[in-house]
Amino acid sequence: MPYDSEGKFVYPLPARARKPAAKKAPDPASTTVTQPEHRPKNSTTIEPAASKQVPPEKPLSPPAQVSSTSPELLPLPGGSTYFTVQEGSNRWQMSEIDLAQIWNSQLWPPGLELKTTSGQPVQVIYRGRWSSGFGPDFKGAMVRIGSELFKGDVELHLVSGDWRLHGHHQDQRYNQVVLQVTLEDNQGQTGKTLTQGGSVVPVVALLPLFKQKGVTLASSLEMARASGTRLGSLSESAGPCCERVAEHIPQLPHLLERLDRLGLERFDQRVSRFEAACALDPDSEQTQAAQSLWSGLLEALGYSNNKAPFRRLAEALPFSTLLELDREACRRKESPEERLLTLEAALLGTAGLLPSQRRLKTIVESRPVQAGFFAAEDYQEPPDQEDYLANRYTGELERRWNWLARHLAAVLPVPFQPLSERDWTFARLRPPNHPSRRIAGLARLLVRWQSGDESEFLALPGEILICTADSVSACERLRNHFQVPVQPEATDSDFFWSRRYDFSDRAILAGSGGKSPCPDLIGADRAADIVINILLPFLAGYGRDRRQSALVEAAINAYKVHPRLGSNELVENVSRQIFRYWLENPADMPPEFMSNGRPVLSRLINGACRQQGMIYLHHQFCSEQNYGACPLS
Repeated sequence: MPYDSEGKFVYPLPARARKPAAKKAPDPASTTVTQPEHRPKNSTTIEPAASKQVPPEKPLSPPAQVSSTSPELLPLPGGSTYFTVQEGSNRWQMSEIDLAQIWNSQLWPPGLELKTTSGQPVQVIYRGRWSSGFGPDFKGAMVRIGSELFKGDVELHLVSGDWRLHGHHQDQRYNQVVLQVTLEDNQGQTGKTLTQGGSVVPVVALLPLFKQKGVTLASSLEMARASGTRLGSLSESAGPCCERVAEHIPQLPHLLERLDRLGLERFDQRVSRFEAACALDPDSEQTQAAQSLWSGLLEALGYSNNKAPFRRLAEALPFSTLLELDREACRRKESPEERLLTLEAALLGTAGLLPSQRRLKTIVESRPVQAGFFAAEDYQEPPDQEDYLANRYTGELERRWNWLARHLAAVLPVPFQPLSERDWTFARLRPPNHPSRRIAGLARLLVRWQSGDESEFLALPGEILICTADSVSACERLRNHFQVPVQPEATDSDFFWSRRYDFSDRAILAGSGGKSPCPDLIGADRAADIVINILLPFLAGYGRDRRQSALVEAAINAYKVHPRLGSNELVENVSRQIFRYWLENPADMPPEFMSNGRPVLSRLINGACRQQGMIYLHHQFCSEQNYGACPLS
């Protein structure tokens, strides 16, 4: 996988001829031949635990028999570990992925009772949903510890001390963990598993429990592997109430109708939020309405881990301030390219993503990125024209930011506080979705919008929606408006972002400069997400506040007919739970949802409204574990 030992995405450098370093011939007299460590053929093959990637499915071989008596924690390539387990005369190796498969299957040997290291009995009501990413391993679990019911997350480790070793005690993402499941407890009687919020997390150590009952952990792993399911597969995401949906709503059309209503409820919640923001404006101003839309647009550009910093960026650089910068550039009759550079510098600098703010390794080591262009007397054509243009572009951004930082600190009514690199999440992020690249697309969107003031900024999308003949065509026009392609030969900025996704010397887009098309700065899927989650709810809320019933009606109609968005893990998991009965009993499925004798989920979830209803169901009931109030069961 293209991740380094810290979990950061690593893309290959462009192919360039590099002279390999000369290798010194070894001295035969002093050469020692070192054999690589040999793992027994019967040991379990795994991926590194830090990446939480699902290994290929294959049956578990019998454990290797090795004459050793003490378990030990051994390193894997990339900094991960596996645990060497001694069960009788059998010695075998186990990883966190193996432990996750055991917990996921919940196939415990007869008579085995789970207990915490303090002796409290543990009853697993719902084991949680495998996260397959950052954060706790299983989310949304329900466990009874003693007489108390806990709802939260479950974290797995080979030994309990890994909690602190991995820094979870300082990470707020782990504040909802209610149980730590390990092989061994190596913290001792005085050690505790503490969250960043100060809560004590109970620990279940499996190996001592298995030894007390005279059963082996290897047998549980064999049962988990033989159960026919694979860790992370959609069939493993079933919640505790999915079997009851068909019992309460036996008619599939009625179920789909309820999902559509939930989608409209989610829409109405967003509409109310935007309506309240618009109501804060005085009659003659629209500053709060424009800022509300601006914050929503930025939030939509960030995936789950970067939504919060994008919201902070919208607060640190208000839309009114950014608009005044662009108005001043228009009064000076600057070209669109000059306006774009100013907006990019302001946004990227406020986000803390410029090279000088991050101490990045420069693109051309012999010519570090500095403010301004190279002096004429110092100029020498570098051997790589692409690197020269990239350095020229970043240098111009730095020069403009040097002035903009002082200007913003002087004109903003509150202390100007740019973000820093630490505020953003880059690990496991696809390069086209990098925050730097999204911000470059946002700057182009503002130049294209050409707003003289807040009213023009707010009026354009409403005019597109109302003046289009039908709702389907209006949705398409709005998506096209927010989609931002990149034209490699247009400007230095376009040339840069057509080949790179960030300012680091390693941030090269795969296939850049070749025949493959360059990814859009804001692609079609992200544009559709903006339309559904931000723009249409805003227009409906703005229309309610301004008593424009035609705008409200047009926004609702567009929302109802907008095609479904791109699929994601959350929607797939929820759909497998809701439609589980019909997927397993296709004979009861209406023919309009079938193809070649098989159910088709895309026909069941045929629009964005229904898709949003499933997301609403998950957030309001599934993730909150409010199963008693679930409208489907």
